[in-house]
Amino acid sequence: MNCRKFLYLLVLLTSAGVAAQYQQLYDTDYLPQSLLLNPGNKVDFDKHFGIPLLSGVGVQAATRNVSVYDIFQVNERDEINERIRAKVDQLSNRDYAVLHQSLEILSAGFRTRKGNYISFGWYEELDAITYFPKDVATLAYEGNQQHLGYAFKASDIKARAEMVSVFHIGMNKKVNEHFSIGGRFKLYSGMFSAESTHNSGTFTTYLTPDGNNYYEHRLENINGGLKIAGIGSFEEVSESQILQNSIFGGNYGVGIDLGFSYDFNERWSVSGSLLDLGFINYRSRTYEYYGNGDFDFDGIEFIFPSVVDENTVIRPYWTDLEEEFDENMNFGERADVSYTLLRPVKLMGGLTYSFGEHLKCNCLDPEENRYRFKTGLQAMAIKRPGSIQAGLTAFLDAPVTSFLNTKLTYGIDSFTYTNVGFLISAKIRSFNVYLAADNLLSYSNIADSNTASFQICFQLISNTK
Repeated sequence: MNCRKFLYLLVLLTSAGVAAQYQQLYDTDYLPQSLLLNPGNKVDFDKHFGIPLLSGVGVQAATRNVSVYDIFQVNERDEINERIRAKVDQLSNRDYAVLHQSLEILSAGFRTRKGNYISFGWYEELDAITYFPKDVATLAYEGNQQHLGYAFKASDIKARAEMVSVFHIGMNKKVNEHFSIGGRFKLYSGMFSAESTHNSGTFTTYLTPDGNNYYEHRLENINGGLKIAGIGSFEEVSESQILQNSIFGGNYGVGIDLGFSYDFNERWSVSGSLLDLGFINYRSRTYEYYGNGDFDFDGIEFIFPSVVDENTVIRPYWTDLEEEFDENMNFGERADVSYTLLRPVKLMGGLTYSFGEHLKCNCLDPEENRYRFKTGLQAMAIKRPGSIQAGLTAFLDAPVTSFLNTKLTYGIDSFTYTNVGFLISAKIRSFNVYLAADNLLSYSNIADSNTASFQICFQLISNTK
């Protein structure tokens, strides 16, 4: 495999990532983590305390329209270069991969004398997205000879990553027997940020047989770069510095969550939430790599038979070209830049229907009618730099025993149309543990999967009623 093909393969495979897992936890009113997805969700416990560093550990890997198996599968029909070329043709600049990982460091909550539920905590979150750079990958793999007159777009380069530390406090209020609302305030501390989403300009090659060269290359309206924060330049990356930024990094922001739940009657209910409506201002240990300008290059006009001028000085062909490039293009790097990034806003909603036999309720209102099964639909959308990431999930929630709850989901999203997942939650006295995973159908060949997730939690939940 030549260098050009290796470069393309590297771009393709590093698009693999991790995406947020919401569908198993949304509207699970018996788990405190549901309040992080909807602060207005119904709450059927009086207090909770998460075991530090174990009250929410999860990861989910996801890519759109490509998997490791697509490239490295073993068969006799084609070679790896042909499989790479097939993906070049198949993928577009609308394909992307996301990375979302979270870890609850502290988590707790209690009910006040007025009946409101206060929850608070501290968690770390990594969120990233990279779009497939279609034009850049095509240029790297195929070159420009087969694409004369085509303007390769720098705007295809679009990626963003943030690692943040989040301190939060929220309140849930039951307005009446049908309606609950809630809100959460968040203080963000930016641990690390890398952002390159506002790139523009084109690179085009033209056929010019009557010019100095057979081809003319044009860089037009180039403007873009990469901003990073929390570590200084890439040469200064330090794990200890990133961890230190979780509290004292100097890159701070604020945000809010809002949510509600409403029961139309004892069977039908609806809920919704708006999460991470906020921003982070980066000004500490920031760095920027930038480039802008226009440049036309149609080759070097060599003078023969001699490359020595009348003063017997060797003509500086390459020096002249470099100086001309520097006059027209402005590439460089600078420290101590300041910029603000909006958080990836999330909109979530759910419609639930309860049915089956009546259950003896071990909840705050013993007279409340409860049914064994709950089913319905959940929708989720996240604002991304170049698009909206959305998904729709059908679910069935049912207790197996008095201490064991299960939830089965079937989701359709940007990565797969057959996402089967589950959640199982066990509560023995006050101790609760739950396990959640999705895309179970892919576990027989994980390399051929576009998405897979796993989440586990250990905590204490009690109800004094």
